[in-house]
Amino acid sequence: MADISNSADDRGEIRVTRFFAGVQPERLFQAYTTPAELAEFFAPEGLSIDVDSVVIEPHVGGRFECTMVFDDTGEEATSIGVLIEVEAPIRLVGTEPESGMVSAQTFTSVDGGTELVVHQTNVPSQYLTLEVEPAFQSSLDKLQALLDRESPNPRFEQ
Repeated sequence: MADISNSADDRGEIRVTRFFAGVQPERLFQAYTTPAELAEFFAPEGLSIDVDSVVIEPHVGGRFECTMVFDDTGEEATSIGVLIEVEAPIRLVGTEPESGMVSAQTFTSVDGGTELVVHQTNVPSQYLTLEVEPAFQSSLDKLQALLDRESPNPRFEQ
């Protein structure tokens, strides 16, 4: 579920939470810090990421870069950030110097799985739309599909 809020200065925040059953924090942290895996799930439906555009240096001061491509138009949106907090395997925080937005991913072991919280602050108003929640959820659905492929018993089978 996504919580979206605005402040008086046209900046806001977004918080999205998802539980991944049977998955350890180390595995989710790995997905966020491995270029091939990040390229597979990070873009919402309708966008894709070429793995060659992904740079992840998982240490404080390390780069985070990727280019999302709109599947229907070919238009590109490049994200360039710097990691400002890395506490493997429980927390990964980056900032986009151009916009000032900060994005924190926290991976917490809970009841046989991991709760992922994505908390973005100082979010420019153009990103605070009704499409934000479905976009985040579609990315996390892709992450779940990636994790399900490596499990001998996918979570939906009985």
